[in-house]
Amino acid sequence: MELSGVLSDPDVGGYAVRPVIDQPAHIVRREIERFFIHRKPNDQLLLYLSCHGIKDSKLQLHFAAADTDRDLLDSTSVAASFVNGQLIRCASRKVLVLLDCCYSGAFRPGGAKSADTSVHLLEEFKDTGVAVITATDALQPAWEGDGPATGNGEGQLSVFTAAAVEGLRSGRADRDGDGWISVDDLYGHVREEMLTRDARQNPLRWILGGQGDLKIARRATAGSAPQPLPRPLPALGSPAVEILAGISSAATPLKRTLGPVPRRVLLSDPHGTPYSSTDTREIVAALPAGRGHAALGVGLVRDLVADQYGRSQDGTVTAVVLFDALVRALQPALARGTHPTVLNHTVSALLGLARETLLLAGGRPGNSGEAEVLRAVAPEAPEQADPELTSSVVRAVLGAGPENLVTIEPSAGFGITSRVSAACVLRDGHLSPYLATDELTGLVVLRDAAVLVSEVPISSADDGRAAVEMQDRRPLVLVAPSFGEDALAVLAEHSLTGGPPCMAVPLPASSAGWRETQCKILSLFTTASVFTRTTEIRTLGTSFFGSARRVIATDRTVALVDGGGAADRYAAHVQRFRDPLRGDWPPETVDRFVLAGTVCDLFVGGTDEGAVRERRALVRRAVRRGQAALSGGVLPGEAAALAALAHWTAPVDGAEQDGVGAALREAFSQPLWALAENHGDPDPGAVIARIRSDWPEVTYEALRTRVVPAEEAGVWVPAAYTSVMLDAVESAVTAYLSLV
Repeated sequence: MELSGVLSDPDVGGYAVRPVIDQPAHIVRREIERFFIHRKPNDQLLLYLSCHGIKDSKLQLHFAAADTDRDLLDSTSVAASFVNGQLIRCASRKVLVLLDCCYSGAFRPGGAKSADTSVHLLEEFKDTGVAVITATDALQPAWEGDGPATGNGEGQLSVFTAAAVEGLRSGRADRDGDGWISVDDLYGHVREEMLTRDARQNPLRWILGGQGDLKIARRATAGSAPQPLPRPLPALGSPAVEILAGISSAATPLKRTLGPVPRRVLLSDPHGTPYSSTDTREIVAALPAGRGHAALGVGLVRDLVADQYGRSQDGTVTAVVLFDALVRALQPALARGTHPTVLNHTVSALLGLARETLLLAGGRPGNSGEAEVLRAVAPEAPEQADPELTSSVVRAVLGAGPENLVTIEPSAGFGITSRVSAACVLRDGHLSPYLATDELTGLVVLRDAAVLVSEVPISSADDGRAAVEMQDRRPLVLVAPSFGEDALAVLAEHSLTGGPPCMAVPLPASSAGWRETQCKILSLFTTASVFTRTTEIRTLGTSFFGSARRVIATDRTVALVDGGGAADRYAAHVQRFRDPLRGDWPPETVDRFVLAGTVCDLFVGGTDEGAVRERRALVRRAVRRGQAALSGGVLPGEAAALAALAHWTAPVDGAEQDGVGAALREAFSQPLWALAENHGDPDPGAVIARIRSDWPEVTYEALRTRVVPAEEAGVWVPAAYTSVMLDAVESAVTAYLSLV
């Protein structure tokens, strides 16, 4: 709080400061992510962490929180790797991180493992303007209680923070006398003060771009008065009612937008000019933050919208309405003193039953086909119908096969065309989390990639380094039974320091025989020779590598398309391999291990660039819905399906005697109530009663404001979407209960 005071002083730092005091790890992580997200390149940011530093069994640094359990560090602490990830993704080019904790010098962006305190971070964070100052090196403890008393006499400052606060407050940290305190200035002042005090600590400084001229604050002027400190985040016993008020204030305007003909929400831009919108993310971004505990409620709704949109880009309003209703249903039990953890178990059990019930009763998983895909893709509002788009998407989804790999590319024409390509498919995904997945498509795409096929594990840093050095101008795909951490670290470093991307793909083989077969097929497809450890990778020539015109990857599947080998030889070999085994092995087992599959490319055109962009977005949304319908079936109306849960779900053990279970089941009706109300239905209660008794044979169609036979309705939604939405809502309820 002492540092907050000097940083918020307009004559010194002028920062808008948000203290996060004594909070559990999940709250700290959320506040850090919220702080770094949606920033602009010119925003100047400062993150300060003062806490216990803990190393795990692999010597990775963790920052302790109020609820940290040393035996459960991954789930109850803030990993340094998490903070690294936020720095990497943040758009700001001016960021300072101050770390006041034991072993803070072990802070290693990129996962470097060596004890060298001069890690070359400039390579990974080139031109980002990020600077880090730590209180210690990687091996030292950080000392507290040796510093001066705080301004209000409550305790003493740590030696590191005492030096920083004194230097900023007095202006003595302006070592070059130019009126500004830079990163170099502050580090030099802190280091000198700590050496003078014999603090037994060796502070470190890393400049990750910016070359040391990042200005932190002005030199304090005489008579500068300390500013009142902002109110920190509330403690764990915060009033549930205030947080609920924040949730409801954010949910109320969003309810208006539910349905095929959404009502618009009036907003104001930063200059006070009014405008309207139906876009969920735009609305929540423009909502007032609220005050006190209510601000936490608004934050929970914003987090839920971001979470749900990231999961399916659909159903965000339904998720918010259901979240608001569930939290309201919990209030009587909270008022009676029921422990929030008990209520959290109840909600989780009920939502688990809901997911299972909807998938079985409405989704019919395993029986999906063209009819289900068509229902999911066709728009609910007839005026939005585009027959060419619908038919093209249905063909693409069905033609892509079980891998569901569909790409969407711009076209010079005016219509939508498609192409189905044979692919060599590996169904265990890839081990390259540093490769950025496209947010819109959910794919990683490498073009004109070199391919190395290995029948033995690739474990050492030398192996990884040799492979990337031989292919330093093309994307590289390494396929092997397994990969060592050192090899993966080399691939990550190469990709993150400006080199072509590198992807590590594990073979899904269960035995040496399958592994040999897979490598043979990959060799035929890409023309790669198979590495067997009879020599070293560094001795191989570039001719040892194969090629693929495209490599398309999701988190579960990697497909090599248009390999350098002869397509007819590859297809003939696959067929020869399949035929003798059809009688002895299940077809899905054979398909898994022979790597054969398909990828469908959709080429979308339009009258101009804007029209192409808009139509591609519609196609992308339709493809996602079609793929989800193919894998998990469809439900006749999401809001109707939720309302029917009061009838379909079984009682929850231990939750019925005080009415909690009944109240929660009743809350499932609120999305349907809001949908009917938004579209002018005179009796939403009657609609809910009819749906509860007759769903899934009937559903509610908001455009006609009446209950209709399900087969005649156009409101079908993928069952997987509803299941994902319930997951997001469960996470939001858990976050709420953790605050109360």
